[in-house]
Amino acid sequence: MKTLIFSDSHLTQQFEENKFKYLHHIISSSDQVIINGDFWDGFIISFDQFFNSKWNKLFPLLKKKKTIYIFGNHDSQRLNDLDRIKHFSDIQSMSHTFIEEGKIFTIEHGQRYFPTELNNINANSPYFRRISKFVKFTERIIAHISGDTYQKLLIKNNRKLKKHLPNKSDHSYFIFGHTHSPEVDWSLNFINSGIMCHGLAQYVLIKDGNIEIIKDRYDR
Repeated sequence: MKTLIFSDSHLTQQFEENKFKYLHHIISSSDQVIINGDFWDGFIISFDQFFNSKWNKLFPLLKKKKTIYIFGNHDSQRLNDLDRIKHFSDIQSMSHTFIEEGKIFTIEHGQRYFPTELNNINANSPYFRRISKFVKFTERIIAHISGDTYQKLLIKNNRKLKKHLPNKSDHSYFIFGHTHSPEVDWSLNFINSGIMCHGLAQYVLIKDGNIEIIKDRYDR
């Protein structure tokens, strides 16, 4: 059994052929897929715009893999269409836990422990959308210049996730996204998978209970 876990792809109406091909490849080569939040970016586009974009070419494949969809802060329940989301996922949840080879894996995006919620902000307002586009554009430029080096500046945010974890158990593992900073801390069995954005392809594979952390690029 090979399970793919990725997060923070932040898909918009802008279609990236290399990113599509990379996602299609890693999804195709997996038995199970778990999208750990921020699959599409509801701070920049609406669900309707995403659903009708070229990214919908991934939907049949995701459905075939019985994809588990975990809500993030950029694609929260209130930003999704809870009927049409079933076109590309079988289960939708705030977190997911499964057991494989005696190991317990808990997957959660991370906004519960490190809140960046919209609260009363209107995500559809032109002003909010412009700010969100600027933030994403800035991060993309920084990533283009420095590669994954900039992510080390964000690693402090992982501490906000770690402090909520229970005492370490040799059999329990916790996999997050959200902070855009990949990290493995075996002292807590903590894993942050990083991002699938800005040319960076970072994700987790679990094969028969064995954990593999991938740091790659899709823009080559």
